[in-house]
Amino acid sequence: MNAQELVHLHALLFELRAALEREGMVADDAFDAYEAQPVRPQHIHRSKEAHETAIGLLLDGLGQSVRIHPPPEHVSAS
Repeated sequence: MNAQELVHLHALLFELRAALEREGMVADDAFDAYEAQPVRPQHIHRSKEAHETAIGLLLDGLGQSVRIHPPPEHVSAS
C-alpha cells in the first residue's frame, strides 16, 4: 500500500471510530494506545510506518469495541 492509501485508510478508520463513539459503542480505554501516539490522519507528511502503527492501534480499539458491543443482528425484510 502506498503512503497516500495509508493516510486515506487512517482517515476512514478515524471516522469509523468517531461514528462508534457517537453511538456509544466504544469500549472503555479502547483507544488509549492510539491517543498516546502522535500521528493523526491529517499528518500527511509522517512516515508510512507511523501511519501503519496508528492504523494498527485504531484497528485494535475498533476490535475491542466490536467484541464488547457487537453490531445488531441483521433483520431480513421477508
